[in-house]
Amino acid sequence: MLCWNLQQMETSPKHSWATRAFARTRIFRRPIYIFWISLLAVCFFAFTFGVSRLYAKKQHELSVYWFQRGENALAEGNPREAISDLRTALLYSHDDPRYLFTLAQALEADNRIAEARSYFLNLLEDEPGNGSVNLELARLAARQNDVNHALRYFNGAVYGAWDSDPILKRQQVRQELIHFLLSKDLKTQARGELLTFTAEMPKNETSELWVAQAFSRLSDDRSALDFYKAALRANLHDRDSLEGAGDAAFHLGRYSEALDYYKRAAADGSEAALAQKIQLASLVLDLNPFESRIPSAERRHRLILAMDIADHRLRQCAQLRKITLDAPGSDPLQVARSQWLQLDSQIRGNNHSHLVELLTPVTNLILNIEQQSGCGPAVDTDQAALRVYQNAAELQP
Repeated sequence: MLCWNLQQMETSPKHSWATRAFARTRIFRRPIYIFWISLLAVCFFAFTFGVSRLYAKKQHELSVYWFQRGENALAEGNPREAISDLRTALLYSHDDPRYLFTLAQALEADNRIAEARSYFLNLLEDEPGNGSVNLELARLAARQNDVNHALRYFNGAVYGAWDSDPILKRQQVRQELIHFLLSKDLKTQARGELLTFTAEMPKNETSELWVAQAFSRLSDDRSALDFYKAALRANLHDRDSLEGAGDAAFHLGRYSEALDYYKRAAADGSEAALAQKIQLASLVLDLNPFESRIPSAERRHRLILAMDIADHRLRQCAQLRKITLDAPGSDPLQVARSQWLQLDSQIRGNNHSHLVELLTPVTNLILNIEQQSGCGPAVDTDQAALRVYQNAAELQP
């Protein structure tokens, strides 16, 4: 009887519902577990990601802080302090190229050339066309008088890539290249680069003046004067342009023009050097007997002045060398004195009709006397006479 009752309980509807409920609970338990485990994983990932972000942010802040300290130290002329700060910045920035570049600059400023070059070369490997890196390598080569490598890297900088203002940066690099070539007396290459620069340079006073000064260093006074005049069209009162134009005109034998530029440059107050140029240009004009429009009497007066200057110089040379000029002899000074006496008498006794014929022998004699060595410092009158007659000799066929 008891067994029957138990069997009835097992097969009763109430017991069947409980069994099914328990089975359903077991079915949904695994997804619930998976859900909670996934939620925990997501929370852990979010926590880890947040910590990582905070750590990265802190690293970035530290790298920026130390980098700025390094930049400031370098700008203030403390490269050693800058090197230490920049190395610290690199620990937090994972070899940021900008930080490496600044560190290399600091090493260069501290005269640690080999280390600086190593950093720059590594950066150049990653970016062969980087204009800034090429320029720094060019400067390093220039410091060590390595002309071939300097030219190679300068050209790499001229034609390289720049982050901002590429046209302006390339013009500035070409100017630096020209200055380097001039410092090494490579005038042919410097002229080629300068002509290229003039074709693309900005048309402003600063550029015109810079080009004029570069042509002056190349002894191309005609081109220099043209660019000085261009600079003066932008600023009529620029002292550097006026004085430079005066120098170029003076070297070209255009003494009246040179004197005008010098006087305009001295309008606001004359320095000793500029006052000396004014005096020299004035003396040259007063001594020049080659002007075609001066009367014969004035030509004769200028020749006599030049002969007196040459006589004073001749006596000064003889005194320093302990040579008696009035005694006959074969010494160059005694020979020059004999020639001087002959020409002086011809000039002073000339009736003005044959003065032009005496210009060539006077030129040769004065140059011979003024170019004698071991005669002591030449005064302004000597320099003026030498300039007048040297220029005349250059123009002779």
